[in-house]
Amino acid sequence: MSIPLISNIGYTEVNSAGNLNDKAGVAKSKLPIQFFKLTNNITGNLTLDNDSAHKKIILDTNGFSITDSTGSPLTTNSSTILELKGSGNIQSTLKTFSSSVESTSNLGTTTISEANNSTVDVSNIDTDTTVEKYIDTGGSFSYNGTTIDSLGTTTLGASTPNAATIFGSGSVTQYNMNVTDGTQALVFVGDTSTSTNVSPASGGYKLYVATIGPNTVSQLRMDEYSNYSGSIGIYNSLVGGAVYGHNRYSGTTNHQLNYSGTRRLWWRYERAGNDRRFIFTNTLAISVVLTGNDPFNNITVTSGGTNTQTISNSTDGSFNVTGTISGTNGSGQPYALVNVNNGTGTFNTDNYTGTLSTRAF
Repeated sequence: MSIPLISNIGYTEVNSAGNLNDKAGVAKSKLPIQFFKLTNNITGNLTLDNDSAHKKIILDTNGFSITDSTGSPLTTNSSTILELKGSGNIQSTLKTFSSSVESTSNLGTTTISEANNSTVDVSNIDTDTTVEKYIDTGGSFSYNGTTIDSLGTTTLGASTPNAATIFGSGSVTQYNMNVTDGTQALVFVGDTSTSTNVSPASGGYKLYVATIGPNTVSQLRMDEYSNYSGSIGIYNSLVGGAVYGHNRYSGTTNHQLNYSGTRRLWWRYERAGNDRRFIFTNTLAISVVLTGNDPFNNITVTSGGTNTQTISNSTDGSFNVTGTISGTNGSGQPYALVNVNNGTGTFNTDNYTGTLSTRAF
């Protein structure tokens, strides 16, 4: 049913998204009173341009809804207040944002404007570690990682990382080490006299038992070595081929130093590595759920809160995160990531009974 055209009233029925001025037409849009009435549900945005001829503007939802999944359902730029009527809901259903950086060398802060300038901060954590210990002992003895920590003197670093109980029998004595915190681990053992305060590594005797790759389990032959005549013997199973001039314990897990007095047994662990730390800071007024698994996956971050994800043994600063909001405010208005109106004008709801969406910040 149409309302007759009165000399100063422009009546327009609206059944699709678009510009209301255009829908009214050139002549009718110049009338001082504009009355727009929905005749169908609208998916998308209705825009109203400013016109100095307009003195009163009414938008009657007529029980139909206006929803926009990509932005604001209304854009009124009119200097005349838009008066809303009817019971139809006017809502943005935009509840998801995404942010990504493809560069693996990325470091620093990325600001997400769609989420009220929430941020993802990417930083490097230097995880280099050097641990060096020695034990003054002689004769027959057994040791493992725990023994080294309890009896040894730490000259660099802290407790022995990744040390596991020695196991095996006979001439097969091994450490089981799982390296997950660096690009590689370097392990050596050696011995000097007790009067020597410089380790074999510092003295040019750096004896590597093994180089262990990241995220691997390595079973190491931890055979005993003796430093004599200025050289360190290396058991040939570690390097291949025949090696001469070394003394090695034999037959048991008791390590026999081939020296009549006390010797200083050195044990050294080196690991060079980097981690990547990702910190999401939520500046929305409500919680957000982060997904994407790069690196955040199904993580809820409260308003004003942060979440930190650390990727071990990585120099990759790229990320891809999706954030999703939900819920309603105390008045039952569903949250969205944008205002219901993104224009410069205003609207009045005194005669409107529908439900508007509300921005989450």
